[in-house]
This record gives sequence, C-alpha cells and structure tokens, in this order.
Amino acid sequence: MSRTALVTGAGGGIGLATALRLAADGCRVVATDIKTSRPAELPDEVQYIPFDLRSGDLNQLLVPFDDGSLDYLVNAAGVAFFDRDGSALEADESVWDVTLGVNLHATRALIAAALPAIRKGQGRSIVNVASIAGTRGMDSPLDAYQVSKAAIVSLSRSLALQLGPENIRCNTVCPGSILTPMIEHLYVEDPSRRTNMEERTPMRRLGFPDEIAAAIAFLLSDQASFVTATDLVVDGGWSAQVK
Repeated sequence: MSRTALVTGAGGGIGLATALRLAADGCRVVATDIKTSRPAELPDEVQYIPFDLRSGDLNQLLVPFDDGSLDYLVNAAGVAFFDRDGSALEADESVWDVTLGVNLHATRALIAAALPAIRKGQGRSIVNVASIAGTRGMDSPLDAYQVSKAAIVSLSRSLALQLGPENIRCNTVCPGSILTPMIEHLYVEDPSRRTNMEERTPMRRLGFPDEIAAAIAFLLSDQASFVTATDLVVDGGWSAQVK
C-alpha cells in the first residue's frame, strides 16, 4: 500500500518541490496552498486544494484521506515580509500577526487537527520547515520571521518528545538561502545581493528547492525510523561559520 502525504505551501518553492518528490516516490499526495491556481508542475495524480490555513476548517484538508489515516505531514507553508519586517523594537504589528499566524500558529493547529489520522497511519512522520534564520541572528533583522522559525524548531522538539512513545516522529528542516519565489525577486532587483550570498556560503552557491525536498523525504521515510527531535540544517555550510 502506498503511503499518503499532506503538504502545505505547495503552491511553489519548497512545498511544491516536496509534493513532486513524494509523488515521484509513490506517495498519494494532497497538496495545499493559499494560491487558487493549481501549479502546472503538479502531476494529475496529486490532488490540489486551495486553502487558507489561517481561516479555513483544517479538517477539510483531511477529507481526501478517506480511510482516516495519514502517513506523512509536511508543514512547508510560510511567509516573510522582507520590506516590512525588521527589528522587534520597531515592530509592525500586522507583520507579526500574519507571520506568526502562518508560520507558527497554522502549523501547530494543523498538527493538532491531523494527529488522529497520523496515529492511524503507517509512516507516522511529521516534518516542519523552519530556517537557519531561526537558529542564529541575521545581519539585517527579520525578527518576526526569525522568531516564528525559532518557535517551529522548539515546537517540533517538544512534540517529538510528547509523541515519541506512540512511535510518531517530528523533525525540522532548516534551509539556508534557497532559490524559491519568496527570495528570487530580491536577487533580480539586486544581483549583487545574490553574489554576496554565494561568496559567503562555503559551497559558493545557493540551494535549490529539490535539495530541501530530498532532506524532507529522508526524514519522513522509514530510513529515518530512529530520527526524531532533530533539526536538519541544509545550508551549504553557512551556519558552521564563525562570522
């Protein structure tokens, strides 16, 4: 029997790459995103549900799993306001509300809603997408984003400890600078920004969404059957440096 997976943030970037990877691996995938248009890259066998994680009935996302079981949950939905986020000392409250609402609160709520189905599944694996921004400071603060991702790391560890006795694993992937739609426009507007980032990364390049998807697929899989409460950093060596 093929495994089932629910992937949020699948309208592009890491979420889309993960949905594609899991489908290629033989999973029955339900992909969701706030975007109303189905990504052209998704194969026909992937069900796509346009959905607002902040305001919708999360149980609607579980309806496609008609036997009541869910093997894999990937929380890849996230937002960042590069033009309005900044120091917490000069906070834009609306930015904090939306950023924490999507990146943290929606993730927690979906895990809680999906847990009965996960308990019935075979895979019993949850992966939350955080960021190295949640594990260290940044030259230019994006405090709402950083705090939301740090909270995801902490939440994942706590849930892993709580759910471990049930053989339910919960891990986090912490990407570095990845070429997703969220940041690509920044490099188009200012190519020197990309050059600087590449020069400061030990591997001298940026990452790609499918590289993060591969890490997520591993953590979900039975190959990682004894891996839980782990933060898997995928950043080309960035966070190993002393700046």
